[in-house]
Formats: sequence, structure tokens, C-alpha cells
Amino acid sequence: MPLQKDCKSVCILTEIVSPYRIPVFNVLSQTPDIDLEVLFFSKSEERRSWSISWEKIKFKYKILFGFLFSRRYQDGPIFFNPTIIYYLFRNRYHSVICFGYHHPTIWLTLLLNYIIGSRMLLWSESTIKDHRDTNKIVQFFKRLLISRFDGFIAAGRSQVEYLEHLGARRDQIWIAPDSVDSDFFISESELYRNKKNQIKSDLGIQGPIILYVGRLIDDKGIPELIDAFEQVFSEENVTLILVGDGPDFGKYRDYCKENDISAIQFKGFCLQKHLPRYYAISDFFVFPTRSDPWGLVINEAMCAGLPIVCSTAAGASADLVIHGENGLLHEPGEVSVLRNHMLTLLRDENMRLSMGIKSKEIIAGFHPNIMAQGMLESILQLENKVHSG
Repeated sequence: MPLQKDCKSVCILTEIVSPYRIPVFNVLSQTPDIDLEVLFFSKSEERRSWSISWEKIKFKYKILFGFLFSRRYQDGPIFFNPTIIYYLFRNRYHSVICFGYHHPTIWLTLLLNYIIGSRMLLWSESTIKDHRDTNKIVQFFKRLLISRFDGFIAAGRSQVEYLEHLGARRDQIWIAPDSVDSDFFISESELYRNKKNQIKSDLGIQGPIILYVGRLIDDKGIPELIDAFEQVFSEENVTLILVGDGPDFGKYRDYCKENDISAIQFKGFCLQKHLPRYYAISDFFVFPTRSDPWGLVINEAMCAGLPIVCSTAAGASADLVIHGENGLLHEPGEVSVLRNHMLTLLRDENMRLSMGIKSKEIIAGFHPNIMAQGMLESILQLENKVHSG
């Protein structure tokens, strides 16, 4: 199909091919107002074992030549892709959306934009509560980078707050609510829920199930979760399922073996397509993270109609979890409060049902279509100006 005369060329710069972003990029690419190309810094990275359904990708994309430059917090990769120079000068995009600002590839793009003059937009999931380097030089560099962007796209309210903290003006910020493939998680969870009793029987589980999905590392609050669950299990017959892997997997599993905590089941890494099976059989979802920009697993759990027990350190908590309505919030590290919240939900089935219904109502506003619309509005509404440099 030929492009419209006033169609704007848009480039998204992002780390790796993620199954979480494919639905959003697909929707955005189908918009007649823009011609989208996504440039990935790498196909994948060692912390991720995702299986990508390449046939589901409907947008134009390239995986740039580059290399791993360094590592940052939680072993996150830092990429440098010198071939970005070719794409920027060849295509001279109307707008460039950068997913983060910690890669040298992004720094080079900002530098070259003095010549090219594209509109530079930053997508941000970071919050003030994230664990980060407090070095004054690092903070100065962040503010300098922020000043080089023309506009900002925030995942939610906590992200808006952080961008303003770094010097962004509120009239420069658009909100694109962070999302997962909602339709998939809603429909698949419903299918598995019809087989709930059989699945629990196959897993050898009786009674309620508490579910955690994510990386198994201390910074996700797993030590606090295990501590709180030990206290809960002394009072109630309940199973905790941990889905995910990570560098501390063996440490947690060995602790449970040594202390004979058989009610905690470790399921290891699980492909996205199989996750609805665990959401469907669970009674509520727990996410006690110490630091997390968003926490897309909360979106997934809410699509499955689960109540959420969550720490306020999760970036999603300000937008997705209303204390007392669809979940219960605690400050990170509060083991006794986490214990009490889990016991409260275990002992009140009506509360779990009403909170689950509320979760589905709230998550309806966090669909890939709505996220794509927020990104599109940032592109079309950003004032048409020459990059001042």
C-alpha cells in the first residue's frame, strides 16, 4: 500500500526483540499517519530466554550490527551499534523514539541529531523509587541527556513524576500506558480456568495457590516473600508457585530443601505462551519487588482476573493497583505486612473475587491499542520545531 503524502517516518530504537512489545509495534505500524521502522540493538541478551514468534511481527525492523559495551544494574546490557549512523542519515526520520537513554547508541543518535534534526522522543519506564547510581556526575549526565529530547512518553504516573524530577516539562510528556498482549492473556486464562481442578491435580496441589512470576533475584523481593510465606504456611494450607529463573534460583531452592519447605514449588523459566496456565489456577498474584520500573507480570495477572499483592516499588503499582479495591500494597521489605496481606486474601474468598473483577476492569485501560495511541499522539502533537542543540 502506498504511503500517504503527509505520512511521517518514525524510528523506534530499542534493546532486543521482546514478545511484550510486538503487539504495540504492530498496532502502531498499521497507523496510516506514520511509516514505522524498529531498530533493535540485538536479537536477544543472556538474561532472556524468550521464544519469539517471528511470524507475528507485522512491522518493519532491522537488527543492528553492534556489540555489548558494558553492563549496568541487574546485569542489564549496554549496547553500542555504530551502524545507527547509516540508518539515521539514509532515512532522516521525522521522529525517533528512544526506549531508554543508557546505551551509547542513543548518545550517538542524540549527537548526530544536531545535523539531522529529527524530533527526539524518550520512552521511559523509570521511577524515582528505582535503585540507581546516586553519583552526582551520573545524575548531571542524566539531566543533560534529558535536556536533549524534544518530548517524552511515560508508561504511567510514576514515570511522569520521574521525568519531571529530571527536568522535563509536563507539557512535553505524553502517557502511553504500559501493556502486554491483553487479548491473549484474557482468552488463554479463561480456557485454562475451565481445567483448573485437573491442572492442580496434575501438579499435586490442594488448596489455594499464591503465584509469583519473574526473575529469581534478591532485588525482586524473593527473600522477603519466602520469609513471609513460611509464616503464612504455618497458619494456612497453601502453595506458593515461583515461575522464573535467575542467578539466585539455586540459592532459594536449596534453602527450601534444607528447611523442608515443600509448599514452595519452583517451576523455572516458562515461555510466555504457557504462563496463562499458572495465572488461571492461582488465587492471587504477589510481586514484592524492591525495585522495578514497571512489572508487566502485574498486567498479565490482572488480565487473568487476579487480585494483586504488591510493593510500592513496582512502577506499575501507582496506576494498576488500588489498595483495598483490586489489591493490597506494602512498602518494599515489609515482611510482616506482606504476611498479613497474604493471610487476609487467603481467608476471604469474597474479597478475592471482587478484587479479581476490579483487576479486569482496570487493566482494560492498558491495552496495546491504547499504548500505541499514546505513542502516536506524542508523534503528531509534538510541536514542529528545529532541534535547537
